Amino acid sequence: MVRRRKGLSIFVKLVLSFLAVLIPFYTMTLFLNQKGAEVIDEEIMKSIKSRDEFYSQSFEQELKRISQLIYEFVVDIDLMELAISGDDIDYYDRTEKGLALQKRLSWVKSSSTIIEEVKVFLPLLDRTFYTFDFDSAIPQDEYAALSKNLDTMRIVEVGDKLFMSLRYPMNTAFDRTPVFIIAIQLSKSAIADSLRNLVSPDQGDAAILNPDEDWIISRGENAKIVEQMRTFLRERGDQNAVSGAESIELEGTKYIVSFKKIADLETTLLVYVSEEKIFGALQSYRTWTWVLLVVSIVIIFFFAFSLYRIIHYPLRKLVFAFRKVEEGRLQPLETDRRNDEFSYLYERFNHMVSRLNVLIHEVYEKELRNQRSELKRLQSQINPHFLYNCFFILNWLIRGSDSEKASRLAIYLGDYFRFITRNADDQITLETEMRHAKTYVDIQAVCYGHKIDVEYDPPDESLSQMFVPRLIVQPIVENAFKYAIGSLVTRGELWVHSRTEKGHLDILVEDNGEGTSDEQISEINSRLASAAGTDMMETTGLINVHRRIQLMYGTECGLAVSRSQLGGLCVRIRLQLGEEEETEKKKEEPQEKLQEKLQEKLQEKLAQPNNQCLTVKQTFDGG
Repeated sequence: MVRRRKGLSIFVKLVLSFLAVLIPFYTMTLFLNQKGAEVIDEEIMKSIKSRDEFYSQSFEQELKRISQLIYEFVVDIDLMELAISGDDIDYYDRTEKGLALQKRLSWVKSSSTIIEEVKVFLPLLDRTFYTFDFDSAIPQDEYAALSKNLDTMRIVEVGDKLFMSLRYPMNTAFDRTPVFIIAIQLSKSAIADSLRNLVSPDQGDAAILNPDEDWIISRGENAKIVEQMRTFLRERGDQNAVSGAESIELEGTKYIVSFKKIADLETTLLVYVSEEKIFGALQSYRTWTWVLLVVSIVIIFFFAFSLYRIIHYPLRKLVFAFRKVEEGRLQPLETDRRNDEFSYLYERFNHMVSRLNVLIHEVYEKELRNQRSELKRLQSQINPHFLYNCFFILNWLIRGSDSEKASRLAIYLGDYFRFITRNADDQITLETEMRHAKTYVDIQAVCYGHKIDVEYDPPDESLSQMFVPRLIVQPIVENAFKYAIGSLVTRGELWVHSRTEKGHLDILVEDNGEGTSDEQISEINSRLASAAGTDMMETTGLINVHRRIQLMYGTECGLAVSRSQLGGLCVRIRLQLGEEEETEKKKEEPQEKLQEKLQEKLQEKLAQPNNQCLTVKQTFDGG
């Protein structure tokens, strides 16, 4: 039997091939996508930092310019005369100098978009000059907050207003009342509008704040987020962080928060943008990449399944059909309603099976006819010497007035020739076959007289109705008489018995002939083993019996020869027991008891003299 090598099916190989091609491709795609995302993240962070740096520098430069204007304003002559003269100056000069001062204030205001108002507090006159007006009183809250400020870059919050200011004289004697105070009010709305250049309102917000003095410029209206921003900056201030960008969660939403500290102003620029707004498109690309990967795998399996239905399934169906043919089951394939190459293969396969069935049937019929012909030849082949001897002995018995023995011999011959010449089926019951063999033995016992001793043990009665091929025992017994017992000078011995073993019935024909050597026994077994390849018409009786038994029961059955326990040749006829026969044999005597019985017979044989016969169950009159 050919041993099939186990391997992967075509379907599995196709799926693995597709995966081997696509998985590296998509792995590389995902890798490049991830690397691209990291590069984009890095570039976005750089852009955010660069943007914050540019705005903070611009804002700082603008405040430094305003601070410089404040210093230039200190040396203004009109302001100095109004602040020092007080009420000593006449009304006309004071009015003229006041208008000149307002004109200068108006020029300073118009010099920057983030200046909302420019004020000058004159304590000696108890007046406040504005760009287009003056007041006879000084706002005490603003005066008190700004009267001691000497740093023009410091932004002071008074109420909801932010001021950059400078007192004169600029010294540390704060117990002295200042001559005047220059205060520039910054426009929160203008600064907040300038923050739009950093981030659009739909993406996030930006703010300028001083965590120490607790003021903030922002367009944001969410107080919780503003408070979280203050806490965030205090923590970074404690860490001495000057700038940075990181992701934090505000109000359940993740933001990218960047900050840049403006050292000269003691303020910090802070921008926070929703991660979804920045990386939303990139994240969607990642999601679509995974979706594409999943869809591709689904397509692979769908394509593989299609190949399975189109190619693998019909191919496997054809392979299974060929395996059935190897096992000897020539069954046609059920053809599907398809119009492709497999339809042609199925049609050709069925045609081949049909032809094989026809050829096998023809060969079987031919072999069966040959066997029947051989069987007829065996039936019609009557040994002339056997026939002559029978008639001579019958005549001798009649002349010797041994009418009883002559009568029995005539009856035996009638039974023998009736079995040989009648037209019957190829299979008969085991009882009929064994009865015919016994008839032949009875005839030979009469012919040989006291020169032969026969022990005939028929099979168990439970196997009597078992069907066997016709003429399988008598030819073997005939060979024993012809080639072994007939040529003996001493007394001949023949033992016909049976046994059951592993689902088989063995009928054994043993003799004590001396003409068969071990080499001849091996040669006979070789001829029996190769009997399947011989021409049926050229076979001997042994081979004919052997082939007919194998044809009916299989190669495990047939004939085998060995050395007999009696010293001559033992021919074993092995037949297959059916289920019913095996069930009946389970009730019989165990095999161990049968072996013990055989041993007892051997011991009896060895104990007897050479001129004595075996103890038999049935002794013939001629014995």
